[in-house]
Amino acid sequence: MNLKHSIIVGIKKMTWLLVVSTLLTVSCSKDNDVTDPVVEEPDPTPEVDVWTVNKTNQYALNVVFFKPADFNADATLINQVSDVMLFIQKWYEKQMELQGFGKKTFGLITNQHDKVRVHLVEGKQPSSFYDGHSEIVNEIDQYFVSNPGYKSGKHIFVLGQRDSGVPFYGIGKTAFATSENFSLTTTGKSVGDLELKNCHLLGGIMHELGHGLNLPHCAHKASDLPKVSLMSFGNHTYQEGKEDLVFLTKSDCAILNVSEVFNTKDKQYYNTEPTVTMEEYSVKKDATKQATIVQGLFTSDVKANHIYVGHNGYPLEGGYDNITFTTTVAETSNTNEYSFYLEMPYSDIFNGYQAKDLLELSMVVVTENGNKNIPVKYDYTIDVLSPEPNDDILKDYTPFVFSNRSSWTISANSTGPNRAAIDMIDGQYSTYWHSSWQYVIGTNGNHQVNIDINTPKDINGIYLHSDRPGTQYRPKHIIVETSSDKINWVVTKEMDIATIGSAREVFINFDNQVNARYIKLIVSEVHAGNAEENLIFSEVDIF
Repeated sequence: MNLKHSIIVGIKKMTWLLVVSTLLTVSCSKDNDVTDPVVEEPDPTPEVDVWTVNKTNQYALNVVFFKPADFNADATLINQVSDVMLFIQKWYEKQMELQGFGKKTFGLITNQHDKVRVHLVEGKQPSSFYDGHSEIVNEIDQYFVSNPGYKSGKHIFVLGQRDSGVPFYGIGKTAFATSENFSLTTTGKSVGDLELKNCHLLGGIMHELGHGLNLPHCAHKASDLPKVSLMSFGNHTYQEGKEDLVFLTKSDCAILNVSEVFNTKDKQYYNTEPTVTMEEYSVKKDATKQATIVQGLFTSDVKANHIYVGHNGYPLEGGYDNITFTTTVAETSNTNEYSFYLEMPYSDIFNGYQAKDLLELSMVVVTENGNKNIPVKYDYTIDVLSPEPNDDILKDYTPFVFSNRSSWTISANSTGPNRAAIDMIDGQYSTYWHSSWQYVIGTNGNHQVNIDINTPKDINGIYLHSDRPGTQYRPKHIIVETSSDKINWVVTKEMDIATIGSAREVFINFDNQVNARYIKLIVSEVHAGNAEENLIFSEVDIF
């Protein structure tokens, strides 16, 4: 084969290879261009949240996040609020355990991913519209009406962003709090096995929630230091990096123990206000024990669990310095009767909060349906240089026995709605006469109560009881006039009552026994929790 022939043969072979290669290439390209038929996957069924209370069969706290029209609240923020509530739930549980009440805490509604149901209530108005709680509560109420079945129990905790119009306090069974940032961080500290966390104003958030769970302000004892009560100023202590020193007192936990959301649904809470009567009690000083000892008997028509004795220094300031001593009560062999005994070391009263020489002592009965009753309140003094109370703390009390007042008539120069003068002689401390509201002595004149006891009697003095839940309006300066004929009147006694606490139960002892049928009680000054000059009497009697 010559060279020319070899080249031609080679070219022919290359051409064949190119053709074959081209065909193969075209064939592969066509195969690659064929699109497989698209099989559309059905949309996945969205997961349905399953909401249950994370404490078996318990009532649950309603957690609300209120967003005014000019604020935003995305899923991240709501998840942060959920995390905050789960931490607070564990914190309260640890405090209950440490005070001897077991691992008991409020219930929360959570889903299968342990996220708290946070009710996002979108306000109808911008933040500048909301001033206080009233309008916010109205819109929350409308939300629950529009979403039947969402509300669980009576307690509501309303959270919001800072400056959103949401307030920062508790009122009744609803509490409010705000934060600039709800994102939790660990602090590196712990209480027992609970790792502590914090976010902006978390101490205040927990404090206000306490109010919404029925807790009043309450201070720590001197022996508790350096720990600080959450319901005193522990909210600030928590934010100052001392979160491991903040705690709930035993009286706090006794109240929470019978709070609705800490308990199961097999019982009703707050349905009946208890009638509590202190049958007898004594308050004595024990020099050997260096303690004040209080003991007594009381009756309650609702089962009682605990009693605590508070010592609140003047100025009372809402109870921030109310030091409490708590004990369980024991049922006696008599129906609805309970006994109690407490030792209160002198040194525990001075906790460094404020110097005090005048204190209010109160006895508070906690009943199993979540209510409280205060059958005893009075003032006593103490020397700031000595922890021992003065002798005016001493009491050996048996209750006043009412006379038969069925034939009496009684009236007043003013009366508030549904608070008739007859309530002053019905034998029930829970009812009371209330002057007209708002009463101004300079405009309306002195308060005056007029009594006709029906027949002349020998009288040694007047018994007055002035008490009711909430703001007190008690006599400060009182004049007693008596008469046998309703024409000729004699000023029988005039007296000042030093403090609002001592005005709760007053015995006006006459200098001499008088025989009279008609009595005037003239009150020219009142003790009040504010500037108003209203007056209240629960009971009036003679002795």
